[in-house]
Amino acid sequence: MNLFTRLRTKLTFFYSALFALIMMTVAGGVYSMISTNAIGSARAQLEATSAAFQRLETLQIEQLRENVQISSRDFGFRSAISLGPSEPETIRSALANLRLRMNADVAYVIFPDGTSISDTLSAALPASMIDTLSDGNEHEGGVVLGQSAYRAVLSPVFAPNLVGWILVGNRLDDSQMQALVTLSSIPIQAELLLLEGGRQIPVARSTPSAPEPRSAASAPEGQLLQQTLRLPGLAGDEMELELSFPRELALQPMWSLLRVLAVIGALGLALLSIAAWLLARSITSPLARLEQATRDVEDGTYQAVELSSSDEIGRLANSFNLMTEAIEERTHTITHQALHDRETGLPNRAFFEERLTGLPPSDVVVSVVGIDRFQPIRDAIGYAQTAELIKAIGARLGLLETVVPPADLSGGLLAVAFQAPSDEDAENWLAHLLDVLEQPVDIAGQKIDVMARAGFVRNSVTEANGPTVVEKAAIALDQARGAFAKTGLFDAKSYGDPVANLSLMGDMLTGFENGDIFLAYQPKLNLQTQKIESVEALLRWRHPQRGMIRPDIFVTMAENTGHIRALTEWVAQRAVADQRTLADSGLPLRFSINVSGRQLGDGSLIELLDTLEVSSPDQLCFEITETAVMGDPDNAVSDMRAICEHGFSISIDDYGSGLSSLAYLKMIPAQELKIDRSLLLGLAPQSREAFMLRSTVELGHGLGMKVVAEGVEDVETLEILRDVGCDLAQGYFICRPVPLADLTDWLKQERPAFLPEARLSA
Repeated sequence: MNLFTRLRTKLTFFYSALFALIMMTVAGGVYSMISTNAIGSARAQLEATSAAFQRLETLQIEQLRENVQISSRDFGFRSAISLGPSEPETIRSALANLRLRMNADVAYVIFPDGTSISDTLSAALPASMIDTLSDGNEHEGGVVLGQSAYRAVLSPVFAPNLVGWILVGNRLDDSQMQALVTLSSIPIQAELLLLEGGRQIPVARSTPSAPEPRSAASAPEGQLLQQTLRLPGLAGDEMELELSFPRELALQPMWSLLRVLAVIGALGLALLSIAAWLLARSITSPLARLEQATRDVEDGTYQAVELSSSDEIGRLANSFNLMTEAIEERTHTITHQALHDRETGLPNRAFFEERLTGLPPSDVVVSVVGIDRFQPIRDAIGYAQTAELIKAIGARLGLLETVVPPADLSGGLLAVAFQAPSDEDAENWLAHLLDVLEQPVDIAGQKIDVMARAGFVRNSVTEANGPTVVEKAAIALDQARGAFAKTGLFDAKSYGDPVANLSLMGDMLTGFENGDIFLAYQPKLNLQTQKIESVEALLRWRHPQRGMIRPDIFVTMAENTGHIRALTEWVAQRAVADQRTLADSGLPLRFSINVSGRQLGDGSLIELLDTLEVSSPDQLCFEITETAVMGDPDNAVSDMRAICEHGFSISIDDYGSGLSSLAYLKMIPAQELKIDRSLLLGLAPQSREAFMLRSTVELGHGLGMKVVAEGVEDVETLEILRDVGCDLAQGYFICRPVPLADLTDWLKQERPAFLPEARLSA
């Protein structure tokens, strides 16, 4: 477990970190203040020492200058120099006397020709210094002669003309640097450097008192405090005095104080951490008990938390106990309501399926019992009495030997589960159940007769995306009602695969794009002229995995899932395009397309008409079944009139397949009546079927409509249709539905007459 997920650790860490931060802030402030003062004091000492050295230099230069000026005016000295370089010994003697009187370390006489004589050194003067003699002025500054540096004064000598120059100097060596550092109260280091051509050449330094002195160029940045003083030079090159002091020595007094602060901080941190941990534990221990109690509530265990404290946490625990009591009571109520029907008090489907999952599937049979005429019964006795009726029926079921208490599935459906080794035993058990249920039920002093049916299925594991066991039993009940049987076993083959059919809707758009969905056209024969004047567009789907899919499957799914609008729009656009293609090929035909009754009255069909680009609207016919009008006659007829107003034609499709109504037939503004193939079954001359067919044709003509017969499969049927006055016929005998390319070839080839010649001439 991560320690920082615990409140105790968080509080301890927070207070400890806060104290450590404060101590670090204090230490940082102390360090900053002391280091600033220490470094400032060291810099002040460096500046004071530099100023003292500069004053000493000034005084010594002034003293040398005065002595040199006096000597240059001395008659004997000028006379000696006037002898020139030819008398070096005389000149050296004069220089020695001069140097001793002035207490100087070095003395030179320089003649106008550039030669020089010294009584102590044999080193030649720098050429750059000779160049400075041309101005005839006095000069002072530092100069390097041989291996030593000197503080020197250069002065001209006149007798009365310029006879030469005199150079007198004092040595600047390590002893002088050492004497300089003794002027400071801190152990600084002094170093004299010759600046020559960008280089720093050490010429004198003090004795190191701590670390070895280093010049600014060689010392690591920030480790030395330095003060630099530039000294003028006689030979053009400058000299530089560097005073330095290690920063670490300046800060050394601070470390003892910081160590004391560190010890105090560590002790304080330890004490604070312990105190914070104890405080946090006093807070988190009750909270941990509350947390565990909360987990117990989550698992369905309700236990009170006992705390003796009267502070906020104690009051929180008391409130928690009251809350858990209320939750326990409400949970019990909610659970009961969730697993029982509120009106009847019987267990519901959730309760039934929960109990069912714990049973072995071997001999257990699940049945859904449905009360016949449940809606009329509820309308007759009311909702409250119907609930009492269901409750009484549930009580009867409870008296039977079941493995799960009977459940109310609502809508007059109840579920039971029982054991039966075979399907025959299950049917016998259900027959006994129905006998028990169909005994009159006393509700509010009135006897109510109940009729019931039952569907059943073996308990099994529900497949993924498949119907549950209860759903299968309910489907079996529907199958029993459809077969007018009292009991029925679930028939998976009859039920089919709705999930797979529903998945077709996802493939439909892809089918449009890749040509899997296409239109096949079946010609309609004019029985009078023996010519093909129109065709019907029929949908076909060649699925890449499932092969040819019947239109009644995917069209019905499209109607039930809302995809019918897209399907109808594609059919209409495709048919109009194919009609134009045939017309361009010299084969103008009238096209018929089927329209779902689901689209009548919702406005989508009228929107589609506005998008169709047809040159002759009367050449496009919409086939609509008569039963599509019965659901909402007013809106359906309104849409059909709008179709006619757009110039299109309407055909009443599948007439005679159901309970045809003359009342609806006269309302429909149709131009064509299409007879269903069921009226052609058993058709023979002078038969009852032929009489009904003739009456239907005359009815259509009487209403001003052409009559079309579909499903013609032999020449005899075709002859009878012509005899009764039928206008058009279509069927396999004439031509099967074919794609557009095959239809074009079929229309262009020479074909024999579909009716015998004798009949044509009759």
